[in-house]
Amino acid sequence: MIGRRPAAVLLTALALATPSRADDIIVVTRGPDTTVFGSCVPSLIAHNRSRRPVDYVQVDLEFALRDGRTHRQEFKSSYRHGVSRPIAPDAMRPLVVHGDESRPMGAACADIVGIGVVDAICEAEGKPCPTPISVKADR
Repeated sequence: MIGRRPAAVLLTALALATPSRADDIIVVTRGPDTTVFGSCVPSLIAHNRSRRPVDYVQVDLEFALRDGRTHRQEFKSSYRHGVSRPIAPDAMRPLVVHGDESRPMGAACADIVGIGVVDAICEAEGKPCPTPISVKADR
């Protein structure tokens, strides 16, 4: 009976130290907005809450503007085929809009009236991430 108790305590300690499957997730949230030459430049922040490094994250958002226009932007952790910048487990990285791959929004940040998630991509070791991506784009 005494021999079983330390084993049970050890298993309980290991279970508590190992994150559950529900904790393995990539969480993307809004960062601060900036204005460049009168045009809003929103930002996103990716938090890798999984147990594996993530090689690439991209989130595409569509912004509804007050004047009825829409504007789509791609937020990336790095250039798609550029230098690899993995996001380590439990690390955060800004997702940026590369100016040479996009056009300006052409509206002030206050003119954004709605945001929709169009797509979310995550890659690890050249394959889609085994963990889900949660995108919280609204404020």
